[in-house]
Amino acid sequence: MESDLLYDAVVIGAGIEGSSTAYSIVNKGVRHVALLEQFQLGHNRGSSHGGSRITRRGYHTHYYAEMMTEAFKLWEGIAQDACMQLYIKTGGLYFGGSTSEDLEEVISGFQHLGVKHEVLSSTEANDRFEFFQLPSDYRCVVEEDAGILAASKAVHALQALFARKGGKIFDCCQVTNITPGGDMVTIATTRGNFKTKKLVITAGAWSAKLLKPLGVELPLRVMKVDVLYWKADSPGICTAGTENSPHSMGIFINYEDIHFYGLPAYEYPGLVKICQHSGSTVDPDHRDAEHIPQSINTVSQFIGKHFKGISTSPSIVETCLYTMTPDHDFFLDYHPEHRNIIIGAGFSGHGFKLAPVVGKVLAELAMDLPSSYNLQPFKLDRFRKT
Repeated sequence: MESDLLYDAVVIGAGIEGSSTAYSIVNKGVRHVALLEQFQLGHNRGSSHGGSRITRRGYHTHYYAEMMTEAFKLWEGIAQDACMQLYIKTGGLYFGGSTSEDLEEVISGFQHLGVKHEVLSSTEANDRFEFFQLPSDYRCVVEEDAGILAASKAVHALQALFARKGGKIFDCCQVTNITPGGDMVTIATTRGNFKTKKLVITAGAWSAKLLKPLGVELPLRVMKVDVLYWKADSPGICTAGTENSPHSMGIFINYEDIHFYGLPAYEYPGLVKICQHSGSTVDPDHRDAEHIPQSINTVSQFIGKHFKGISTSPSIVETCLYTMTPDHDFFLDYHPEHRNIIIGAGFSGHGFKLAPVVGKVLAELAMDLPSSYNLQPFKLDRFRKT
């Protein structure tokens, strides 16, 4: 059996972060690499499924903004190699109160990196974009390069490129035990045992369950988030990639006490995607035991306050899992006792767009290469009490 082979590296979790990591490792010349996934490929039980995710240069944290500069380039290369369109340019809008510190940090990041942008008053924004009705004390920042990543297609593209380079994918392969042992790690699964020199754990919402028996307890909280689609009265204005109007809806981020985000119609004709960046805490293995659509009314009220021509009753309701850290920063680090186990976790609902950089960083850790970035913000021990 192929599972009985000795691998140079094994990656657990074939979502966007794990698939990117596995591809990055083989792309650096490592020959024997396996990617393990507990469900069938293309499943909708985690955080990487669906038709769309936001990509943008604007961030209220400068180190992510700097990573996004490389992420855009890496996504372009992945799309070219896979012969697939993964990025749809729509432009982006960031808006919030005139005293919003997050919005000010976005502007500061644009200025620091030389990213083309424009700052509008609420009156200017409402005049330019016919779907807006922003309050008088709001500002709006316009970014040209923001857009949509075709989510499930992107995961598939990375997996296909990984396999083309000789990587082995094992789906329906649930990990039941991980045993470190000197220079080797043994992974027991429902499809046999895997032995590897290096193990990368990118198991999303299941990371905490895999890490606890290894002596690592991270402050991870799994949330089930409602993904909501709403009918637009003017589909031509609210459709991704609309070429006939400079005033079309792009992706947007709203900075208030409760954060909201949205994307123009792309997956479903005439339906825009508008969601709250929050949800209810769940066990990922029992996510369907109870559904509390608490965010629907909140998002409906947000739409009624800030938008014109968009229904306040959702047409489609889907769900997604976020794995949150207390500070919303990722974990990208070595196991504290076993340097041949690398951990990537806690992507906090904003890791998809950064996946090519995350994969590169985790591959560098797995191969004991110098890191391309300062990883201090992503250390496992940053919440340890002194």
